[in-house]
Amino acid sequence: MRYLVHLSRIIVGVLFIISGFVKAVDPIGLSFKLEEYFSPGVLNIPFLMDLSLPLATFFSIFEIVLGVLLLLGLFRKFTTFALLATIVFFTFLTFYSAYFNKVTDCGCFGDALKLEPWTSFYKDVVLTVLILILVVGNRYIQPLFIKPLNIALVSLVTIGSIIISYIGINHLPMIDFRAYAVGKDLVHGMKSAEELGLKPTKYKTLFTLKNKLDGSTIVVDDKKYISQKLYQDISIWEMDVDKTKNVIDQKGYEAPIHDFYFDCNGVDKTSYYLSHPKVILIVVPFAEKISTEQTNKINNLAKETKSKGYEFVTVSNNPIDKLESELCFMDQTTMKTIIRSNPGIVLISNGVVKAKYHDNDFPTVQQLDKKL
Repeated sequence: MRYLVHLSRIIVGVLFIISGFVKAVDPIGLSFKLEEYFSPGVLNIPFLMDLSLPLATFFSIFEIVLGVLLLLGLFRKFTTFALLATIVFFTFLTFYSAYFNKVTDCGCFGDALKLEPWTSFYKDVVLTVLILILVVGNRYIQPLFIKPLNIALVSLVTIGSIIISYIGINHLPMIDFRAYAVGKDLVHGMKSAEELGLKPTKYKTLFTLKNKLDGSTIVVDDKKYISQKLYQDISIWEMDVDKTKNVIDQKGYEAPIHDFYFDCNGVDKTSYYLSHPKVILIVVPFAEKISTEQTNKINNLAKETKSKGYEFVTVSNNPIDKLESELCFMDQTTMKTIIRSNPGIVLISNGVVKAKYHDNDFPTVQQLDKKL
């Protein structure tokens, strides 16, 4: 039992630190996911939606601290039971996501935590088992170092985690795991599997059918449904449309960038902006939250940069009052994925992301020139 506890301790501790670090780097990404879970269409806890960012920040830091406490062997009862409570919470969320096919993609963590819903759930189940081993055998967990050193290490990790989260919220994530990170080629990221000569992901549709004669329920895929005419007999079978869902049949390549387009008064200008050598893209995921001061900053930057040969465009989900530059519309989830700021500034050259800036770090023309 002792060795099993030690092995579980290392695995759980390391995984919690890694998972917490990815979230602490980008708390806003986790907040988007929590906000979607709390929305009326999912768990219907709307009063928690406004608390999604504080909760995301707390969980991010808490995961890291719990992992460190476990590895250092401090407060073993509190640590093991806190780990259990945390994993039960996340296991519920991942099960809900997988079973009901909701909150499956929020653009939250890009390539850093790229797991299918059921894979994520099974991972949490394994962690739950390991943590239960720790709860039962917590007497075998002993401090790794002397108490003053352990406390100092925990304090340093906690402070460091807070700083990392602060930077991620008030500036931009220190590490960008998304497909729109600096250096990424957006044109290449949008190419399909066929364009790249790769095998695409294949999907199948699952239908839930209820037998009107005996009340039994079965699930059949689209191929079986079409090939066997019996299932199409409405006098016997009734389809539950709400339970119809698409699932992956064969995993293949999927373009990391999708729903990225510039809808400018009904004209798709995506190719135009991705082929220009100097483009400033202002991203506004939440038009209703833009202040007059921010709009003025955008207008001033537009005037300064246009005189130096830059193309200047703003994308948003809704019209923006008193905006003097071209406004195009874009999918809101895509905009939230591109940059964690409202507004955010993205410098693009021939489709390649050269720089990204938070609203708190609004760039000058000289700064933009240097990036090119």
